[in-house]
Amino acid sequence: MSTAPRAVLFDMDGVLVRSFEVWFRVVEEAGRRFRGRAISREEFTPTFGQGTAADVPAFGLSCTTEELDRFYAEEFTRHLDQIWVDPHAVPALTGLRARGVRVGLVTNTVQVLTEAILTSAGLRGHLDAISCADMVARAKPAPDLVQHALTALGVSAAEAWMVGDSKYDREAARAAGVHFVGYGIDGDRRVETLTGLLDLVRGLSGAQPLVQ
Repeated sequence: MSTAPRAVLFDMDGVLVRSFEVWFRVVEEAGRRFRGRAISREEFTPTFGQGTAADVPAFGLSCTTEELDRFYAEEFTRHLDQIWVDPHAVPALTGLRARGVRVGLVTNTVQVLTEAILTSAGLRGHLDAISCADMVARAKPAPDLVQHALTALGVSAAEAWMVGDSKYDREAARAAGVHFVGYGIDGDRRVETLTGLLDLVRGLSGAQPLVQ
């Protein structure tokens, strides 16, 4: 895409916030609860971001996806104050919206937990739409969440970018036909910071910097 997007979709964890260690503790405890032994860091690391439905078979848990979602929501909300929020997240979101670019969230986290994280992080009011794992039939890497967000924002795939930090984000964006901006990973474009993303949009729109 050689022109600035009409909408930018963001993955949540690893892009706007970081909660890897919190999730590890929650999933570690899920192993104790649903299989009788803790899930190790070696088991967890390569699966981070894949979604609850994939966690059940991956870790051999004796529960349903719905039961695991409820456990995650209850356990995770106890650690909301431990989540790191990117200090450039709010300037990025407000800067894009001031430019007329709509912004959405695309996450493999269920809605109740997503809302809690975004509210705690002070980000909820800066998003035009959110697409969560329990709003569609299939989570990332399927395209469903991306397509859901596009519909909510009223834009086509050709008019949107998706910013993500994992292979699940990249595969979902490509399956939906959306331009993928890798956040610290390779994509159609790559950025290392949210400020870099704003500079990229500024360069394509010919506008002044969005963040001073």
